[in-house]
This record gives sequence, C-alpha cells and structure tokens, in this order.
Amino acid sequence: MNRFNWHKTLLTLACVMLAALAHAQTFELLGVQNVVQGRRFALTFRLSNAQANPPAAPKLDHCRQFSGPEISTMEYQMNNNGRVTHTVMYDFTYVYIADEPGSVKVPSLSVDAGGKRLSTRAASFEILPPDKNAAPSRQPPRQGQQPGAAQQQAPRMSPDDLLVRVSFSKSSVYEQEAVIATIKVYTKLEIKDFRVVKQPEFEGFLSEELPVTNRVQLENYAGSNYYSAELKKCLLYPQKSGTLRLRTGVYDVTVVHQTPVTQGFWVTMRETEEHVSTQSNAASIAVKPLPEPRPAGFSGAVGHFEVSTELNPELMRTNEAATYSVIIKGTGNIKYLAEPVVEFPASFDRYTPKTDINASLSGANTSGTYRIDFPIVPQEVGRFEIPPYDFVYFDPASAKYVTVPGRAYAVNVARGAAAAPAAQQAVNVEMTDIRHIRLASAGHAAVAAPVFGTLGYWLGYVALVLILLAVIFAYRRHARLSADVAGRRLARASRLASRRFKAAHALMKARRADDFYDELGRALRGYIADKLSIAPSQLISDTIAARLRDAGVTDATADSTLALLNDCEMARFTPDSGADSAMSDIYSRATATLQAIEKEIKK
Repeated sequence: MNRFNWHKTLLTLACVMLAALAHAQTFELLGVQNVVQGRRFALTFRLSNAQANPPAAPKLDHCRQFSGPEISTMEYQMNNNGRVTHTVMYDFTYVYIADEPGSVKVPSLSVDAGGKRLSTRAASFEILPPDKNAAPSRQPPRQGQQPGAAQQQAPRMSPDDLLVRVSFSKSSVYEQEAVIATIKVYTKLEIKDFRVVKQPEFEGFLSEELPVTNRVQLENYAGSNYYSAELKKCLLYPQKSGTLRLRTGVYDVTVVHQTPVTQGFWVTMRETEEHVSTQSNAASIAVKPLPEPRPAGFSGAVGHFEVSTELNPELMRTNEAATYSVIIKGTGNIKYLAEPVVEFPASFDRYTPKTDINASLSGANTSGTYRIDFPIVPQEVGRFEIPPYDFVYFDPASAKYVTVPGRAYAVNVARGAAAAPAAQQAVNVEMTDIRHIRLASAGHAAVAAPVFGTLGYWLGYVALVLILLAVIFAYRRHARLSADVAGRRLARASRLASRRFKAAHALMKARRADDFYDELGRALRGYIADKLSIAPSQLISDTIAARLRDAGVTDATADSTLALLNDCEMARFTPDSGADSAMSDIYSRATATLQAIEKEIKK
C-alpha cells in the first residue's frame, strides 16, 4: 500500500510541474534579423500567461520609430492526458525605419505583470547599406498589374545573383595554428535544388568538420545585399608553411524565377526554373613557419597549454604496478599532440601507455585535456629518481616558445611481498595427475632393438625432408605475399566492402539515415582505395575517375561511382534523404555499381 502511495505522489508532482511549465509567465523578444537602410522593420515582444501594459518603445541607434505599439492577442488550449491547459500570449509590435548603416543594440525591456518583474534578453542586428547594383526593372509586377514592354520577358539570372564563397577566419597563421574555413552561399533568388559536384579540397591541412547553422540571414557582400547561409565549416591546422590554396568546388543549382504571364489586361506570376553551374572562389592563406631554432623537447604543440604530472602510488614496491601520468590542458592542436617522451630508471619495466583525449570546439580553436598514463613496474629495491618532464609549446599570440617545467619524483622502492613456497605433500589416490614411479625387476630389463636401416627409419627420414620442403615453400609464399602490399589490399577490397555494405543495410533497416549514408560512403571509398591502390589523401573525384578508367571501367560506371559518392556526401543537404525509398534507391545503386566495377576490372 505504501509503495502505491509513493507512485501516486510522484505522478501528482510530475503533473503539477508540467502544469506550472505550461502556465509559466515569460516576456521575450522574438527573432531579430538584419535590415537594409531605408526600409521599415518590426520588433515584436511577446508576453505569455500574464497581463501588463505595453512598455515604452526602445530607443535604437540609427533608427527612428514609425508606429507602435500594436497589440495582438493569441490563445490556445492543450489537452495533456485529460488535463487542459490554457495559454494566452500578447504581442507588442513596434515599427521602425532604418535611417543609416551600422550596428544596432536592442536593450532589455521589462514589464510589471501582477507584481512580478519580467524582462527580455538584449539583442543586436545590423543595418546594411542599400544594394549598389539595385535594379528596379528586375522586380516582378504584382498580381493583376498591367505589364509594360519590359515585363513581358522572364528575368534571366545574373552571375551576381548566386555566389559560393570560401573564407578564412584569419589572413595569416603559423604552422599548426587553428583557422576556420567557411563555405557560404549568397543568393538573391529562391534555391530549389543544390547539388555538390566537386567539394573544395583542403590540401596541406588537417581538417575537422564543424557543425553549421541552418539560419538564413541578410548580409552585405561586395556592396550587394544577399540572403546567406553556411554550407560547410571546417577547423583547419596547416601542416606546412607558405601560401596554401583551397581548390574551388563546383555546384549544380536550380533556382526559381517569378515570371510574369499576360492574361488579357492582367498579369499573373508563374515559377520558372533555371539550372546553373557555379564554383566557389579560390581562397588562399599565408602560413608562417615556426621560428628557428626550435628548442629541444618541442614536438609540434601550438597554442596555450598547462601541464601537470602524477605518480600513483608514490610509495612503490618491487613487482607491483604504478602509474605515471602526464596531463596537458589548454587550447590549440591538442588532438594532434605527439606522445610525451619520459625517461624512467633502467630498473623500471615500462608498458604500453594509455591515452585519453577529451577536447571540444571553443571559439575558433579546440580546447580540452590530453592525458597519457604510463604503467611502470620497479624490479629492484632502492632509491630512484624519475626526472622532470618539461613540456615545450609555441604560443602564436606572443610568437615565442614556452617551456613548462615539470616535477621530479624521488622514489623509494621497497621489497614487494614474496610468494610463499609450496609445501610438499605425499602422493595419494586422490591425485590423478601424479603417480608413483614403477620399478622393473632386474630380470626383466628390455633389450633395445636397433632402428637404423629399418623401413620405419627411411620412411621417417623421407617424411622429414618433405615436411622441410613444405615449410620452406610456405614461408617463401608468405614472404612474397607480405611484400605485395597492393595485392593484399586488392584481396581484401571485396571482403571489406561486403562487410560494410551489411552494416549499411542494417542502418537502413533501423532508419538511421545519417549513419547509413556515412557508412555507405566509407564502404565505397574504402573499396575504391583498396581496389585501385589509391592513398586516402588522394581520394578526390579527378583521381578516382582517372584510375577507374585506367583499370578498364567504362565512363558510365565511373560517372555513376562519382555521383554515388557525391550523393552520400550531400545527403544532409537533401530534405527527403531520410525517406525509406531514398535510402533503398541509393543502396541498390551502390550494389549495382560495385558489381559493375568488379566485372569490368576482371575483363
């Protein structure tokens, strides 16, 4: 009975909390967007589940108030397991005119709702200058307007109406210093379909893809106003000095025009599609070499770090394990640090260290912890010293090498507990693995017969020779196969591809679209790399197409392979890629393409 009461009490508390959340009193500023100079825009403040007088209109720099506040009310009810909640929202809207370009800060507003003070968040936005290439004639006529002569023709897309641009967060960096590369699309038209034909290549960098926002905002670029959105963002670590360039990407885009259609004295608008191919700009960045001479102990760490060491336990015993740990914390190329070199006394046995990296994006770089544990076992009694580990890194902010001194450990090693010798026991009938020695009588000593020259002797001799020849043959074959790296990769290509395709099929059945496309893409790239002996760093569209054709694969099969790789890469940009039909279709295409490659290469 008590157990039932506890369950009933917890359920009641949960319902009360849900009801309180549904009736929470809030005052918030709705989404703020960039605006163009000379245009009107609105700021809307929403008050939920409370009543209050509208606040005074906020004063904004570079703007003047046009009207407001305009008050609107919305109500809705929600039924949650028979419990009905009622929500009321009041929207206070203020209309402004953007007078001049600049940055505008929206201050926090407060209202008194039944004795409770509610406040909004502060926000900011940009007033952009007018489009220097604004052309009024490109604006489509309104529904029902009589067309002029210029309005009878459908507008054609200008090269400046759609741009794909790659930009770096910094103009110059040092080797191994982080920089963010962002690929953005700028458009003045509605985009219906966007397909990547060729991705930009980050040659000379270690690349880590970052999450992108799906937010579309107004942005002024090269004197013109566009709607912009991020396509891809990567955290890059340059691996060599000099001017590093990003090879441009190629994109197929379908845009939509609003075309005027004349119907007597009236004009209606019809959507007209236009297919275009565009490419991104060729971006470059200057990479400065690390200063010379490089100090002893420097292993490539660039950023800002703190280092500490631990010894657990500090009181050590022979034949008992201890752990010496190096902990590096900071910001920089922490994921790519080399293993620390620690000198231990000669009488210490050292085993394979364990590395643990916990890092995440922090601003425009990576921050986290790099920890490595060295298992050690002392073998001798005495006093020993573990020398200090000094960590050296390069700080790009000061353009200097920094040495973080470590701590030395004076260790007293005591004798460990020795195992006691096993006591002797008499042999008894319960011991099945030990028997008494049987002594034969002197009168029954066996006389050994000669073996040399018998049939069994010669048969055994021949068998040993045959076994020796077989071992030599097997060893030489194994050595030949081990030296043939390309042959081993070729032999395992189909086997690994089959295993990954099974994994992709399981992900497809589980409707895990993102994991399915990722696994299918790895299966295709791994098969091609092993089958055609292509290094992972050379898996680009041009190299794949050329090597497939050199291996005897037809142009149709090569084009189908490249299309599959691109479809897997861009699945997250396609809204319906998670549908069962889409995943089944691309899986069938991938299976057919691999069978075609296998068949045509064998020919």
